[in-house]
Amino acid sequence: MNPENSRRLQSDFPQLYRSQRLDPLRQDQPTVLALWGFECGDGWMDLIYRLSQAISKRIESTGLDIVATQVKEKFGTLRFYVDGGDEEVFRLIDSAEQESATICEACGAPGTLVTKGWHSTLCECCRRA
Repeated sequence: MNPENSRRLQSDFPQLYRSQRLDPLRQDQPTVLALWGFECGDGWMDLIYRLSQAISKRIESTGLDIVATQVKEKFGTLRFYVDGGDEEVFRLIDSAEQESATICEACGAPGTLVTKGWHSTLCECCRRA
C-alpha cells in the first residue's frame, strides 16, 4: 500500500494502528505491521478503511483493547490480524476477508479471485497489465 494511504489509516484510526506497540507474545519486538506496514495493494484501501471504522466503533462502544498486528494479502485475499477483539470483531474481519475476493487488489474495481499459479484478485484490466 502506498505511504499516503498507510498514513491516512494510521491517522484516522490511531487506537487500532498503534505502530509502536510491541508484540504481546514477544515484548522485545514490534508487531509485523509496525515493521512491514500494510502488505497489500491500494485497491483494498476502501475495504480496509471501512473495516477499520467498524472495529474502531466496536472499541469505542466496548472499551476493548484491540490493535492491528498485520494487514496483508495471502492466497489472493485480505488477511487482517488483531490482538484483542471479540466474536463481533472477528465476524467483521471474516466478512471483509471474504469481500476482498471480489475487489481488485490493484485498482479497487470489481475483481475475481484467480487461483492459477499465483493467487490474486484482479479486474480484467489489471489482469492483462
